[in-house]
Amino acid sequence: MAAKRTGRFRAAYERSMKLRGMDGPVDLCLYRPIGFAIAWCLSRTKMRPNAVTLFSLLLGVAAGAAATAGTASGFLLCAILFQASNCFDCADGQLARLTGRFSREGRILDGVSDYAVNICVYLGSLAGLVRSGDGRLHSLLLVAAGGAAMAFSCAFYDRAVTRYAAQVEGRGDEGEEPEAALERAAASKGLLRLLWRAYAGYLRLQALGDQGAKLPAPAGVKETSEASKKAYSELMMPLLMAWSFAGPSAHVLYFLVFAAIGKPRLFFVAAVVVAGVTVLFLVLQQLVDLRLRAKGFAEE
Repeated sequence: MAAKRTGRFRAAYERSMKLRGMDGPVDLCLYRPIGFAIAWCLSRTKMRPNAVTLFSLLLGVAAGAAATAGTASGFLLCAILFQASNCFDCADGQLARLTGRFSREGRILDGVSDYAVNICVYLGSLAGLVRSGDGRLHSLLLVAAGGAAMAFSCAFYDRAVTRYAAQVEGRGDEGEEPEAALERAAASKGLLRLLWRAYAGYLRLQALGDQGAKLPAPAGVKETSEASKKAYSELMMPLLMAWSFAGPSAHVLYFLVFAAIGKPRLFFVAAVVVAGVTVLFLVLQQLVDLRLRAKGFAEE
């Protein structure tokens, strides 16, 4: 009986996870297990994933408020709440996959919530750094540079992961193109229309890193073959594993590390360095695309 329960629990955990390769070591070893524990408990209730997303947002707002104190304990509390927010951010998607309670609007809400949480934490940190004695201009430049660098790193990592899933599953970029988002915006009203338009702009920004993907396939290639999918997966998976250390969850963990050692301002410097590493990963991604097209791994 115990073995059967363990088997069901393991099957539920696997069902709650994204496609293999879409999560890096930080998520797999830390945030996903905690997120699953939350999702597993909530799956026995009528809780919707969107409600979990909103709770994650509230934790992020609280994290930003804690940082405004400008003290070591304030930044540490901010970092802890930031971790909790990220755990619930993982839990909303895991709950959706576990229970089948999906919605396209939920995906948009989740993305908006992620950026809102980071904005709250960054603005709170800015206020806290100023209150702790840093000059206003210096703090503003530091946080602005770190925030822009973090947004750059996370946006292109997110795009790489999305393209990886699309290629491996053989569905292209179905449902992810800006035109599809604009069509949904036209069919929506009010705030939802604005969110879909913002999402379309976000997708256009991400597409700037897809130059290799836009190259034409070799002559005669009509569709992606299983060999091509396997080759793409074998090349991209280790790259994505390394790239994940420049992704969203890694940034959350880095914030905790620098807050714990009492050096929160160094986090923003590190974010700029990580953005430089992201440029390298973007180049490597293009090389993978070029290699696959050059070899013509597809059925003719």
